[in-house]
Amino acid sequence: RIDRFLAIFYIGRSMMKASRPITQRSQSQLEAHIRSLAQNSANLVFTDHIRAQMRTRRISMSCVLSTLREGRIRRTPEPNAAYGTLECRMEARCEGSNVGVVVALNDVDPTLVLVTALYI
Repeated sequence: RIDRFLAIFYIGRSMMKASRPITQRSQSQLEAHIRSLAQNSANLVFTDHIRAQMRTRRISMSCVLSTLREGRIRRTPEPNAAYGTLECRMEARCEGSNVGVVVALNDVDPTLVLVTALYI
């Protein structure tokens, strides 16, 4: 009985942690969240805009993926009231250049919406 109670207690606690709103997470928690989701490309939604910017700026798909999987958030994430998202810019060194990828997050949809890619 006690083991069952403890299991339910720990599951409940982990679910409470997972349900913390995106806007209330620290920068390091957001980085970990983005890195974790970016491990599976099925979690990534490439907008038409990022595809066009990647093509125009000649930023490769591998650069975008490595930036999401290994990058850091160096600027304060900004809320986008129009879409109800929090936009974070992941930054990393890739192929000899500093690359940034802006990602939109929200509490409802577990995917990463990739907004744009740029050289910084």
